[in-house]
Amino acid sequence: MEAHDLIILEDAVRIVKEAAKRGLYLRLLGAIGIKVNASHHDDLFNRLDRLASEKKFTDIDFAAYSDQRGRVRGLLESLGYQVNQHALLLHGNTRMLFHHPAKEYITDVFFDKLEFSHAVHFGKSPQKGRLHLNPLTVSPTDLLLEKVQIHQINEKDIKDLILLLTANVVADSEGPNTVNGKYVATLFSDDWEFWYEATINLQKTLQFLERYVKEKLVGEEVRATVSARVQDLLRFINSEPKTKRWEKRSKDGPKKRWWRDVEERSR
Repeated sequence: MEAHDLIILEDAVRIVKEAAKRGLYLRLLGAIGIKVNASHHDDLFNRLDRLASEKKFTDIDFAAYSDQRGRVRGLLESLGYQVNQHALLLHGNTRMLFHHPAKEYITDVFFDKLEFSHAVHFGKSPQKGRLHLNPLTVSPTDLLLEKVQIHQINEKDIKDLILLLTANVVADSEGPNTVNGKYVATLFSDDWEFWYEATINLQKTLQFLERYVKEKLVGEEVRATVSARVQDLLRFINSEPKTKRWEKRSKDGPKKRWWRDVEERSR
């Protein structure tokens, strides 16, 4: 990993810890969130050559509560980050972009939810949200949802999913290094479009996993672990009773567009 990547990782963790000192819930998302979550699997991260396509991390993504929006902005500005005024006008209520003091990278803060191809909700306040589940990143459950919601998922996102599913078990509750399969299944049981996107992406993950085994990027132990955890997750999803809303939407199936178009951005 290059010096730039180490610096951005250190900055990301430092900001979260500084936020905690001020009573703020700021949690890492995206590739850096998964890298921090799976920090004990650096060997797999390196073998997958996760940064090959872009050579370095390009931004830090955070989740935060809208109840704390003003204080989050104050924190980042006190650390020298400069708010992007144009983005503030466009997305001020849901998202803020900040430039690193030396323009090294961009910091992106999402309030209450991540909304691209599909929405991943974190809650609006500490009393009603999910950001308390993990100390540095959003929960492994939400890290997974962030990746499987991507329409036209790319290879670096697949690698992130493999890393995440190597580092986290699938169970029926939240916990350290745990993807809550019951929560995912309940969410999908009322949302056919998210369900369809996610199940496609989980199958793609298995397909890429087999390719990586043949290319000797992934060993048999990782293949067995990830395959089992994908199957565990799919069992949760498939066994959960679906709502009338899900059933109604399923009748149109993929004939009707099931995703939102979003701007292209680095993930």
